[in-house]
Formats: sequence, C-alpha cells, structure tokens
Amino acid sequence: MSREISIIEMEQIADFYLVDLIDLVDEEVIFKIPKTSIHGLRHDEVSKQDFKSIAEFGRIIKNYQKLKNLTKEL
Repeated sequence: MSREISIIEMEQIADFYLVDLIDLVDEEVIFKIPKTSIHGLRHDEVSKQDFKSIAEFGRIIKNYQKLKNLTKEL
C-alpha cells in the first residue's frame, strides 16, 4: 500500500522514531517506517495527539544530541 506523504509528516515520523529523516529513506527514495521505535511504541498504537507530543519531544532529544556532539568536536 502506498500514498503520498508530506515532508512535514515524514519529519514527524522521524522525530517519533528518534532518527534522522535520511534514515527512513532507502537508496530508491522509498520511505520506510520502522516496525518498532526506541521507546517501544508504534505510530499506529498511539492517538494523533500522543503521536504529535512524542514527535515534538523526539525533536528536542535529537537536537540535544546534535548539540552535544558539536561540543565534543570543539
């Protein structure tokens, strides 16, 4: 099954799974949704608001990790 998905939706899914967007796209530019996440939830097991909240928190975590890695390089 396939359908069009916006870049915003793809970014939210990447944030939900705590990965970068590039990690969800294969060599043929096909978007792949992981079976499980680091927090043990699947995107279809939570409500729409829960998904948004977890994705927003995931973005915070990813940004923190990127900043932490930048400070290590300095």
